[in-house]
Amino acid sequence: MAKKIEMAKNSEEYIKASLVNIELYKINGEQLKHDSTAKKIKRVNFVDIYELKGKNVKIKLSEKLFFIPEGRFKLDFEVIGTFEFNREVKEENIKEQLDFLALPLFSYSSFLIAFMVERFTNIPLILPPEKAD
Repeated sequence: MAKKIEMAKNSEEYIKASLVNIELYKINGEQLKHDSTAKKIKRVNFVDIYELKGKNVKIKLSEKLFFIPEGRFKLDFEVIGTFEFNREVKEENIKEQLDFLALPLFSYSSFLIAFMVERFTNIPLILPPEKAD
């Protein structure tokens, strides 16, 4: 699953990263009593550095999916992507490119949402792989 990512540090030098693993770290889901007034689905997500050790960086994506007002289900989970860089990186280098590095995690998250929602409702909910507003 090695995916190459290049981060421009300056115009002459690149920091190269490879995605080596994506893992489901935590998941909680609950089917609730169906409320026909629940019309709006809300998605909240957050990306952060989970671990930074030399050339290896772990990035965590936390996702929450729920209805307003409370509806058929609620779901929250965390996925962690492990990246290997061509050299040691500093936290500020990672923070500058955090959303870009997390793109594969958003894709994985969309897959998980579709799969888990199908378990709750018999119909998958396909959401774009992006950071929520």
